[in-house]
Amino acid sequence: DTSSVDPLSRVAGAGHIPNLRIGWGTGAMFAFLGACAVATLLVEGPLADAAGVAGVLLGTVASGVLLIRNASVLEGRERLAWILIGSGLLSAAGGVLSIALVFTIVGDAAAFGLPDLFFFVTYMLMIAGFGTLPHTQGSTLGRWRMLIDGLIGAVSVGALLWVFLLEDVMHDFGSLSNLERAIGTIYPFLDLLVFTVALLVLLRRSMYRFDTRMALFTIGVAVQVIGDIMYLASAGSGSFEQATPPYAINIIGLTTFFIVALLIRKPPPAREYADRNPPLWTILAPYLPAAGMLAAFFFDTFRTSAEDVNVTLLSATIIVGLLVVARQGVAIVENRLLIEQQRNTLVSTISHELRTPLTAIVGFVELLEEGEESIDVVERRAMLEIVGQQAVHMSRIVSDLIMLARDAGDELELVITRISMRDLAQRSVQASGIAASSVDVDCPSDLEGFVDASRIQQVLVNLLTNAERYGGQERKLQLRARGSDLVLEVHDNGSGIPRRYEVSVWDRFERGPNRLNAEVPGSGIGLAIVEAIANAHGGTAKYRESELLGGACFSVDLPGRANSTVVPATDDLTPNLRPNQPVG
Repeated sequence: DTSSVDPLSRVAGAGHIPNLRIGWGTGAMFAFLGACAVATLLVEGPLADAAGVAGVLLGTVASGVLLIRNASVLEGRERLAWILIGSGLLSAAGGVLSIALVFTIVGDAAAFGLPDLFFFVTYMLMIAGFGTLPHTQGSTLGRWRMLIDGLIGAVSVGALLWVFLLEDVMHDFGSLSNLERAIGTIYPFLDLLVFTVALLVLLRRSMYRFDTRMALFTIGVAVQVIGDIMYLASAGSGSFEQATPPYAINIIGLTTFFIVALLIRKPPPAREYADRNPPLWTILAPYLPAAGMLAAFFFDTFRTSAEDVNVTLLSATIIVGLLVVARQGVAIVENRLLIEQQRNTLVSTISHELRTPLTAIVGFVELLEEGEESIDVVERRAMLEIVGQQAVHMSRIVSDLIMLARDAGDELELVITRISMRDLAQRSVQASGIAASSVDVDCPSDLEGFVDASRIQQVLVNLLTNAERYGGQERKLQLRARGSDLVLEVHDNGSGIPRRYEVSVWDRFERGPNRLNAEVPGSGIGLAIVEAIANAHGGTAKYRESELLGGACFSVDLPGRANSTVVPATDDLTPNLRPNQPVG
């Protein structure tokens, strides 16, 4: 039974020892890494270097191999992503091993040199792995946008870090070759790029947001960034022997990676998040350091002459500017694709929604023309009634589409009247075409509303139709006053709306989980119309799980629109009242 064998033992080839229980191999690795870290702090000289190299090398190998091994039980994008990240750690192990071999053979090694190519490969594999994770599911353009945001943040923070912390250190690099100086210079930017991308993936709104494994890995990356900066500050001589690598810091970061490798086999349960626009702070986060860098550049330029301008700030400003242009290009392409998709959806919706009533109208008209003598008066009247109903239905669809196409929801002209809400509810049930026996109407007889009756009827009809199409067999129409506010609610006993669609379902042409289901009729404009009419009345439209029937509950809150005192209704109390205009 291999499940009783410690994962590290299997990776290290000790899986042949069946008596090795879970915990021994893992505990031994933690003890070894801890001992190596302590030794580098308490011991000096070659012994400290040997302990540090051994801890970093074995920690990197164990983390990389264990990541790859445990990721093999995963599926899809997550499996590939963690294998790439594990391969990156193995590449880093190759860099550590090559430096150790050169140091052993020659007696010293360059602080920066060709072995650093292994670490650069590590950065690239990690970034590729982060971009492959299911946390970043979405369009390819969206992933490119996330990467560019990471680049903007990394270059900006790196430039500020360089100017205010590392620039003096770099003056000690004068004896290094151009290649060594270039490698040392690029390290902080690559470190910050990996950290920024990891942080963006961790915070990205998805089913795997705030993944514990990703959070720990991001912490490990941050620790490695600190370690690299400390190493950079001590490597001015260009000699690895004279530098003071922060082995303890590196081992702490690798210990975090090792913990992630142990946890990788158990992904966190997927959590549904409502699809909505990302918070403003997540959009601005990469650009705040860019703004700080730009301010530092202008301040430095203002207080110095043109000949003494800071080359690092100038170069970083140019690079960030080009990245911003690239990001805008990606955003333009995304918007163009979105507009094309909306246009195609509009055309498809119009053709689909109008085909049914047009087919009925044309069919009955042809029957009336061809069977003028064989069709009796009752049948003729029934056919004409159907033709009239379909014509009215088609007219309402066209009006709704025109209103949404013009985005005119906030510009609706309202004719506000005082009306009995109970009568309006009954008319709405009748107009919806739903059997009155299947709708439980709950409305006080004395409840009145100061509303545009035709528009509110349209709201109720759309909500009732929506409940019939997507809800269960039970429906409840509830109208009530909450203080001076008028509350309209439609409950059903269906399955409700998955959380990820709770926000997007109000968008035009959006049908939530039924967006691709042609068997379920609907244009995806009903709820958008409801929201537009609610906003025009100064109210809001919301969704929640029904506490009455257990399915969906769509509600419309209209502040200041209720009056529960019985007063004889009058027509056109305030004709052509503009939206949100108070009723006196």
